[in-house]
Amino acid sequence: MFELFQGLRWTHIAFGSIALLVFWIPLAAGKGGRLHVRVGWAYVVCMSVVVGTALVMSGLAFTFPLRVRHFAHPLSAEETARFIRTSRDFGFFLAYLAGLTLAAGWQGIGVLRTRRNPKSLRNPFTFGVNIIVMLAALGSLVLGIVERNSVLIGMSSVGFVVGGGNLAYLLREPRTKMHWWYEHLSSMITTAIAGYTAFLVFGGARLFPTLARTQLYVVMWLLPTAIGVPAIILTVGYYKRKFHENGGAPKLGQAPAKTAI
Repeated sequence: MFELFQGLRWTHIAFGSIALLVFWIPLAAGKGGRLHVRVGWAYVVCMSVVVGTALVMSGLAFTFPLRVRHFAHPLSAEETARFIRTSRDFGFFLAYLAGLTLAAGWQGIGVLRTRRNPKSLRNPFTFGVNIIVMLAALGSLVLGIVERNSVLIGMSSVGFVVGGGNLAYLLREPRTKMHWWYEHLSSMITTAIAGYTAFLVFGGARLFPTLARTQLYVVMWLLPTAIGVPAIILTVGYYKRKFHENGGAPKLGQAPAKTAI
């Protein structure tokens, strides 16, 4: 079990590192161009592996907490109980972040496939994954309150926003012609927020051991959200102005930028 968990862990780290580096290329590239599309799909593939390995690892850490780790010495009863609790908290939070990434990524890709018929995105899987994310956000909030963990409390809001926002998009009629474009951008940026959060939560302690022992480290965990949410607002606002869908009338003959996917 330990070898399986370590294999999944290193696969997760490798594909996650590639994804977080690759993410910036389609973000900066011309939207709808060949580079944007090809590298964008490479990012999707990497994040799919990240989500899959995260879900399996979280299940193993929650179900077999003592079998996925090697210990330098036998644990006392108190140490065992504390380790099991910590491992299961880790498993829950890892699954929560994976669920956030899956919900956002599925929405971001789905709106491209269904842009000519948005109602076709209303299927049991799409509704189900977003409802689960909202329930997990509620669990994160409750667990954070019980354990006085400000990160779990703070990150619960992301689940409510992502799951609730996705469901609102699914249930309401499109308000603009380029609604799918804004949803695609915001959803894909959200996957990066979840990815960078996971990187700082699970990898930051090794990279910044001194900082990890201070209260300032909590701020770093919330940093991707603090940066990513304004980035989404600014990016969507930019394209709404570009497409003249922010309340202004479009110019005669003005067409949206190329968006072939």
